[in-house]
Amino acid sequence: MIRKIAVVVMICISAIWMSCSSRSLTQGDAMSEITVDKQPLRMHNDSVRFKLRATIPAGTITEERFYLILPEFQYGEGALPLEEIKITHEDLSAPGQTAQVIRTLSFPYLEGMDRGELQVKGLLQESTSGNSVSTPNISLAKGIVSTPELTRVGQFAVGENIPDVGAYMSYEEDFLNLAARELSYYFAKNSSYAQGSSKNARLEDELNQIIAKGQKIQQVSISGMCSPDEEDFATLSNDRAHQVEVWLVNYLSENGYKGDPNAVNIKIVDPKQDWLLFRHLLRTFENIDMKERDKYFDIIYSEDSYEGKINRMKLLPSYTILSREKFADMQMARVTVMLEQDRSSDPEISGLAHSYINGTAKGDELTEAELARAAELNPGLKERQILYEAMLSLHGSALAYNNLGVVYLNQAHRMNRISDKNQKVNEAMRMFRMSYEINESAYARHNMGQAYLMWGDYDAAYLEISEANSLSKDQALLNAINEGKRGALDILRGDYKLATLRLSKAPATEVNLFNKGLAFYLAEEYAEAAIAFEQSALANMNYGYAFYGLALVAANNHDEERLFENLKKAINRSPYLKNRAATDLEFRDYFKDPAFIEAIL
Repeated sequence: MIRKIAVVVMICISAIWMSCSSRSLTQGDAMSEITVDKQPLRMHNDSVRFKLRATIPAGTITEERFYLILPEFQYGEGALPLEEIKITHEDLSAPGQTAQVIRTLSFPYLEGMDRGELQVKGLLQESTSGNSVSTPNISLAKGIVSTPELTRVGQFAVGENIPDVGAYMSYEEDFLNLAARELSYYFAKNSSYAQGSSKNARLEDELNQIIAKGQKIQQVSISGMCSPDEEDFATLSNDRAHQVEVWLVNYLSENGYKGDPNAVNIKIVDPKQDWLLFRHLLRTFENIDMKERDKYFDIIYSEDSYEGKINRMKLLPSYTILSREKFADMQMARVTVMLEQDRSSDPEISGLAHSYINGTAKGDELTEAELARAAELNPGLKERQILYEAMLSLHGSALAYNNLGVVYLNQAHRMNRISDKNQKVNEAMRMFRMSYEINESAYARHNMGQAYLMWGDYDAAYLEISEANSLSKDQALLNAINEGKRGALDILRGDYKLATLRLSKAPATEVNLFNKGLAFYLAEEYAEAAIAFEQSALANMNYGYAFYGLALVAANNHDEERLFENLKKAINRSPYLKNRAATDLEFRDYFKDPAFIEAIL
């Protein structure tokens, strides 16, 4: 009986405590001093950071009771719980005193959070029994200012022009003379004996044309090569190069070359086990699948010796068919013939390029260098793809791989299905890697960074474009383009001051000037921001983002006339900006203003 009475008493005491606690909390006594330092919250870098300040009234927290602050960000149909804050009696300066809490919190910015709400509730809990009572959710901040999202890095919205992305190599940089001829002299396996072969017909035909036209050979470079199954790479490749040198001089003498064959500047290139041709043939060999092909690349990029790599390849199931089908193409010497003549005229190149585009070309109508020029003269992506693929069929160059990758990037930019777009970006990245293997160029690095931008991987993009910047010091235009991209990424990374410095070195395009203005705006240098936005508008009066930037500055300066004027211009040029303006908290002071409502209609 006594035990039952004790139980009833404890239940009553608990109920009384819960009732008192509940009354105190629901009346707001313990919640009235919880605030945040930003209202609304602001996006910075890729997250939202803020300080939460809480004052818990005296007497709320004791040795028996602790207090939890439970913040969460609600948006859409869900909520993102944030770090909970626990306050115990140990946090009090003295028993029964008021608790003061200052805590920096952050959460990742996700799409759709702009119109969300930061809420908090308190939970008072008894340590021993676990009994607790909580307050209703209380609003601390509504919405997020996401102005850095306006940064332009090549993306576009529905109703906007699709921007070109990536950097093409110029043929003038990769080919010093359009009269260059990339040719090959083939040998029998394990042989360096120069003898007639149907595979050498193209080389002989090219030499015959040079002789018939009376052209003078300026220089010849010869590089001996071997297949992986041939013995003594260094000796055999060197012997092949020298045998071709002797054969070439004799061929010119016997077939009426008008100059002195012995005076031709012939350069023997030291043989290198660089695997470039092997990689090219492997990538274009369709009789083995990608998984099997990757096994070869794993071996190639390993730290093993040349002989060790070959021995490991021989253990692969596809080695027999690969060696049978492709190794003969590596048993040769590469011959580059440079002619002393003006390049073919652009009309001549364009005329012959159509045979490739129309599918009637045999493959040798244009040299690799002339195909590069033809691609520059044909702006269509499909036409450029055909011409760069034809370049690759001539063993390829860093330019061909890089520029074909740029074509793929721009094709991906125009695809609607995410899976198709990602596949095409993957193909582009493969081209850039192959280009970089041949020549460590700033172009391939820059374009790899652009590919990562299309995936939204800003950290990887920043690393690639920074590497491109270090490689482009002697290339003024590309260096400036890299600075523009890095400046845009600096905005997204939250380094606005650095962004202004880099974007000041970028080409004065409407996009770079807008990004520059945005960086100044976020750095709270509004006069400089207005100048950059005006310059962006002057560079392209149809560019809506420039006017949106001017509207941002006007809103900050409470200049309603210019705000509404520029906002109208912005939304008339971009449906995306029209939708954004309606909920952009940068304009929150004007949401109910009839002039603002009229401007965004």
